[in-house]
Amino acid sequence: MKSKTLLRSGNRNVLLDAVSQLAGAANIALVDKSYFLTSKIVETLIAPHAKQWGHDIGGTGLGRTLAEHLDRRAAQAVGVERWNAVLSSYNALVRSYRRHGSQPPTVDQFFAALADALVNCDEEDTREVLTMVWESREFAYEYEGRSEVELRELDPLMPTMSAVARNWAMRTDGAPFEFLADTYSGLTPTVREWLVESSRLPLVVAGNVLPTADLRGITLADSTSDARIQLADILAGVGREVARLAMDGVFDDELQVAVHEMLDNNVMASDDSPLDLLQGCRPLRYRDDWVDANW
Repeated sequence: MKSKTLLRSGNRNVLLDAVSQLAGAANIALVDKSYFLTSKIVETLIAPHAKQWGHDIGGTGLGRTLAEHLDRRAAQAVGVERWNAVLSSYNALVRSYRRHGSQPPTVDQFFAALADALVNCDEEDTREVLTMVWESREFAYEYEGRSEVELRELDPLMPTMSAVARNWAMRTDGAPFEFLADTYSGLTPTVREWLVESSRLPLVVAGNVLPTADLRGITLADSTSDARIQLADILAGVGREVARLAMDGVFDDELQVAVHEMLDNNVMASDDSPLDLLQGCRPLRYRDDWVDANW
């Protein structure tokens, strides 16, 4: 069974019934990959450049402001194709999975795409931010020869899994648990150990104290032979569909309403973006209950 089968209009009632049976037993994390990449450009290039001059753009919130500006305005200011070229070339530079069986990527394509975007930017504010990226480009050289483990935080799966672990701690009121994940080369034993350890560390986001997770381990299995992972794949397809609807400006579809309580407390997207609005358009009862009990 694939999610695309259940998502056909003729199977909507079957899907809604299945979703209702999973109430309280499912978590869907929404990740805007374009925003993730944009924020990492700011974090890995502008932030260390600013630090040389004694400025902490992460601690002051300026880093998020810059990332959100680029996420909202860059595509329009330089053209969709040019901005996609910047993101895709940066992704090729820093994503660890692209290093298997091939020579490590170089900065050349990213620099070329960035220069093209800067030259063709017709909005002053966006040009200023892109200029900050360009003036910080020397830090991109650090990622040409980095190892898979060193790049773990630049793979969206890693911070997402860590955040999801904390969300399950919120859902289960701190009970111990384990993760079962589809086989993925990036989830090496070292990376899995790092994820377990990082989920147990105190974390404050935007002034909010997040729960620590009693994650005991992460086991990998082949999705073709494990029904639990197949079920998770179906839910991932449902998550993509409710996100797609939100990106099209729809927030009250019956499927969105049905799965809302499954949405993760953390959304990796810019403020007031469609995914952020989708998560915030209705209360999350499990989150409110946890806040009432712990704050």
